Amino acid sequence: MPATHRRSLGFCLFWLLAAVPIRAAEPTLISIDDLYRSDAPQGLVISPSGDSAIYSRRWAERSSRTFRFSLWRVEGDAANRRSLEEGEPDARSPLLSPDGKWIVFLSTRPLPDGKPAFEPVPPYSDPATDIWLMPATGGKPIPLFGRDKPYGRVFSDPFYGHISFSPDGKRFAFVADDGVDPRTAEEKTNNVQIVREDQGEGYEGYRPAQIWIADLLDQPTNVASTRVTRVTNDDVWYGDPQWLPDGKALIVHANRTSDRESVRYSINHNFDLWQIELSGAGSSQIRQLTFDIGPDVSPRLSPDGKRLVHLCVPRQGSHADVFNLMVMDLTTGGVTSRVLFDHHGAKADQPPQLPPAFPLPRDCWLSNEKIQFNAPNRTGNKMQVIDLSQGVAALPEVGRDGIPTDKLAAARVKLAPPADEYLKDRIIAKGELVSWRSFDGQIIEGIFTRPTTPAVKPPFKMVLYPHGGPHSRSSLGFDFAVQVFAANGYSVFQPNYRGSAGYGQRFIDADRFDFGGGDMQDILTGIEHLVREGQVDAKRQFVYGISYGGYTTCSLIGQTNQFRAAVPQNAVTDLNVMWGLTDIQSWTEWEFGGLPWEVPQLMRDHSPLTFASRVQTPTLILHAANDRRCPLPMGRMFYRALKSADVETQMVIYPDEGHPIKQLPHQEDVLRRVLDWFAKHDVGKRE
Repeated sequence: MPATHRRSLGFCLFWLLAAVPIRAAEPTLISIDDLYRSDAPQGLVISPSGDSAIYSRRWAERSSRTFRFSLWRVEGDAANRRSLEEGEPDARSPLLSPDGKWIVFLSTRPLPDGKPAFEPVPPYSDPATDIWLMPATGGKPIPLFGRDKPYGRVFSDPFYGHISFSPDGKRFAFVADDGVDPRTAEEKTNNVQIVREDQGEGYEGYRPAQIWIADLLDQPTNVASTRVTRVTNDDVWYGDPQWLPDGKALIVHANRTSDRESVRYSINHNFDLWQIELSGAGSSQIRQLTFDIGPDVSPRLSPDGKRLVHLCVPRQGSHADVFNLMVMDLTTGGVTSRVLFDHHGAKADQPPQLPPAFPLPRDCWLSNEKIQFNAPNRTGNKMQVIDLSQGVAALPEVGRDGIPTDKLAAARVKLAPPADEYLKDRIIAKGELVSWRSFDGQIIEGIFTRPTTPAVKPPFKMVLYPHGGPHSRSSLGFDFAVQVFAANGYSVFQPNYRGSAGYGQRFIDADRFDFGGGDMQDILTGIEHLVREGQVDAKRQFVYGISYGGYTTCSLIGQTNQFRAAVPQNAVTDLNVMWGLTDIQSWTEWEFGGLPWEVPQLMRDHSPLTFASRVQTPTLILHAANDRRCPLPMGRMFYRALKSADVETQMVIYPDEGHPIKQLPHQEDVLRRVLDWFAKHDVGKRE
């Protein structure tokens, strides 16, 4: 065919196709493969002008099957965004310097000469990072110090890790370990390990978190600083530094007692606020500001530096007690503190404002009188704006920097890039709030999600998906595992049984001394309610839970045979072993009122392993190999017990994983195995 004829035919076909209406693709069901389509912004920082922002892009890279992070900028609106570095090397937690000249960020990348910036930590710990700076207008990033830096690994977590600029913007405080191998030469030679207390889950491989100050060069070239000063020098873990307005002192939180424990998901030990006076030449003096027996954490200074708010619990109780908000006046005559409202007191059920979530926002101060914070509220969250002299207040017209708050809110909406855009092409299941009366009359709430498969009609087969903790909660919103179950024809039930967070301190305390008792009855009566309502099939029920949700799973199958199949993941199965091996011994000590040898019968009676011989439910056991919170031996013990009882069971262990299973291939494997296990034991019809 002549070329002119081919062009004519192509032209005609173009117009024919253009004349046919193009139908938008129909939304499809979520699949496990969508794990590799995750792509969302983190840590959006809006410029003072409000017309641009920087953020860290976190996305799942399909080729490597890993999460990656990189630095991006938005100009004008979210549609106009771009990467700031070719190849998108690792960049996290961006921050703008006070003068707006520098973007400060954390990164796992090597130094410019290709050498590692720090000694690595295990893959199941928080990633070790170093500090980098990039001109805000764009350009080549440079490391803070370089090869001979005096510090080690910079913390990136929300409890310890924080970069805080001095009032004049010429230096900043940060949190890092010293990078020193604690082993002696003899230990290295003989290849032995001495047990040294650490911070457990998420922090393995780190040395104590110390405070450092970097003086920034006026005209940096290869490095941003040639002077980094160590402020603290001991075995205490310090965190969340805040500058006083004169630039001569820092306020931090730290547990300087000998009774220390992990803080990951468990802030219940004697942390206090401390003021570190900076006297020059690397010397400093520390002064205690709070003296409560429980945790005082998350300090936040007012714009004028005259007051400070922080979170406080008046006891060393459960691993997730309700926080009070404390107001501290920093005057020349001394320090005075008051609790805004005691959520542990006699009138706790009549609060003028909801209790704050940890941590307080870095920018919680809206003015010298008003603050804002997020508060968990049943199955949702609620923003609280507080006038410190009057209680709950309306959102002020002007924020901390003199910028109208409505302008800031509008800028955030305009500049925030969309998250997980693939979801607009997916059918999303919507959870609904359900409530019922439990065995003792207590009203319990939960979330019920119907299947997204159109052909499936009620009553539905159901996955019970209990949350962990137990002092955590299930909340309304997007949950990938719930969506996968719904896309595979299951309804999903997430009960907030007694002990759950979001309902006040009394509800948290309601299951003390009774794990596996009243909370299990709350769950079972909730299922009965859904069956009566015609929503759940009484004969097609399954259960999958993680951590305390795994404890719940193992407890239920020892108490009832109503579930066709069960999957506990990283489960607590024996309370004696939990106390002996976990990184939070206080969990069992508080909840059962003593040490294992002081309350042996109580711990035995509430351990799922005690009743393993009663189990008849086919059970798939999943466990992370390096879980410090709910260690692997508990999974192995339950597996051995079920095998001895001739229960159909299988165990899968995930290497290089801690309490949360983070690696994408392992997350994929978990979901596929759970679905396969349930499908194998579902006859596919009602009996």
